[in-house]
Amino acid sequence: MLDAAPLTLETKRCGAHALRDGASQSQYSRRQPHGRGAGSDHYDFSEVAADRSKPSFSRILETQQSPWTSKMVILVRLLRVALFTILCIVVFAALFEFLNAVPTYLFLPDHVEGGVAYRSGMVLFGALWWGVVFRAPGYLFYGTVPLLIVLGVTEWRSMKSWRWYLAIWFIAGLVATGFPISYPLRLAAMLLAAAAASYLYWLLAGKSAGDRLDGWRSRERYGSFKFVNYAAYAVLAYLAYQLAGYVYHGGKLIWVSYVSEPGPGTPPFQVKFERRLTASQKVAMMDFPDPASCLKKAETDAPPLDRLKEMDWDRIDNTDDAEVCMFRLLGSYENLSYATDWFEAQGFRVPDNFSSARPNAERDGTQRISASYSIRKNGPKFPTRGIVRRAFRSIPYGMIVNATWSKDGKQLLWVETDFSTL
Repeated sequence: MLDAAPLTLETKRCGAHALRDGASQSQYSRRQPHGRGAGSDHYDFSEVAADRSKPSFSRILETQQSPWTSKMVILVRLLRVALFTILCIVVFAALFEFLNAVPTYLFLPDHVEGGVAYRSGMVLFGALWWGVVFRAPGYLFYGTVPLLIVLGVTEWRSMKSWRWYLAIWFIAGLVATGFPISYPLRLAAMLLAAAAASYLYWLLAGKSAGDRLDGWRSRERYGSFKFVNYAAYAVLAYLAYQLAGYVYHGGKLIWVSYVSEPGPGTPPFQVKFERRLTASQKVAMMDFPDPASCLKKAETDAPPLDRLKEMDWDRIDNTDDAEVCMFRLLGSYENLSYATDWFEAQGFRVPDNFSSARPNAERDGTQRISASYSIRKNGPKFPTRGIVRRAFRSIPYGMIVNATWSKDGKQLLWVETDFSTL
């Protein structure tokens, strides 16, 4: 009876040691998943080979756990999303132009244009070229930021189903192509191009959406409020600012299209051949109803004619704004004799054969004055703010403005702006 208590205590101690040894053996065994023994020093070479097959940079980012590496993972992921979005927009533009040309030229051996015969294959190749070089820059300029905002939400919410991206690209395609509901072939080309672009984006980025963010969130739960949090909120604030601008401009487009159409203004704005005004042109007419709205704030008491040369280019956001304001100011002169001086005051170059002294006479008797502006040398004339927007406007190397007057040269008929890309 006296020896029972010590024996029991010793038994408990042995049991505790055995439990600790068993837990250690179990943990070591879990590190050796293929069951070669808890104490075995054999490795699973298939897993080693799989690990080595991963790209070294990605492998390093995945295995490191430092705060700086976490930031790099997020930044690299955001950069990949942006680059893949740009790539898919270009693919959509090229495929849309190509598929839109197929019904017209697929069964035609030759296509005659301007007295020259083109083979249908060359025409289809030309459609691809047109989509990449001319159509894609416009889609990139107007569509990159909205798509990045939407795709950023898919990253944040870890939306990995292809159906989400199919719906997103369908909606983006409808907006980009002007809702071609009444044109079945054009609509079919858009749907096929959007489906291809959405599947490509899903393969490149969509099916892994949110993986890096999930890993970052799990680490941040046990860490402090790092710099990457502030950076993330700054990016979200910038995207929200851009989205607010798109919503504001979209609201004005809806207003002038369905609620209240603006008047022609002073002098009355008109376009070539009296074509139907677009919604964007109507917004420009509403924003710039008269010459005073296009001028800088008066700093000196300059004569009225000299004041017309002080166009406020900082307020010009797009081509329609520029054409409306140039029309308001040039049309305020009594005739075309002031046009050359006005263009040169804006930084344009006017050739001698298209100047006020020697305007180009058109077949219908109207007189045209042309002015050119070197974007390659001076940068884009507008917009004057925004790094991304100015970068897109820097793609063309030149801008040309054609102002056409009546036969007697006393009435400005229209102003056209064109850009030289190639």
